[in-house]
Amino acid sequence: MAFAIALAVELVIFFGAMVYPIDPAQQTALLNQANTLLNATGGQGPTGVFSSIFDNNVRVALLEMIPAAGAFLFGLSIFTTGQVIQVLAISSHLPGPLFGLALFFFPFSIVELTAYAIAVASGTMLIVAWRRKTLAQELPVFVVEAAVVVVVVLIAAAMETANILSPIISLGLWAPTALAVAVLAVYIRRRST
Repeated sequence: MAFAIALAVELVIFFGAMVYPIDPAQQTALLNQANTLLNATGGQGPTGVFSSIFDNNVRVALLEMIPAAGAFLFGLSIFTTGQVIQVLAISSHLPGPLFGLALFFFPFSIVELTAYAIAVASGTMLIVAWRRKTLAQELPVFVVEAAVVVVVVLIAAAMETANILSPIISLGLWAPTALAVAVLAVYIRRRST
């Protein structure tokens, strides 16, 4: 349940940030940051692109697992990402939400956002366990969830790298992504009953 709530909140913040007004000076700063990041990965080969994406995303995801502070970082990072998407959309003369929805045409977006939702839900569950005095039982689960977050971020980085190399290949990744989502849904449903 914490995961579903985190994912829903994440999507609301993400799309909300795409329509939240940005002053021109901040637009310029965000566009410069985005272009710097795109240029840094643009000159690298597939391994370098993958490494850059994975390093950044795994760092963010693991920090989001920190109880309380991770939830703040989660909100801040997804809001900033939404604002960057808005700025990129403006520079392409497109509405921000349309540009953001286009990202979901490729499966890496939902996989990456899932990793962040798992991360913040895990940190939140540590707080719940502490309040219920079941922290000792929750810690091994937290370690497993950290490993899951790293694996999901690794998969998302590989998918995003594939998308950069060939969007057609990236579209082909919807089949295994849909299968993984179905397996996860069945697992969650069985676990909750």
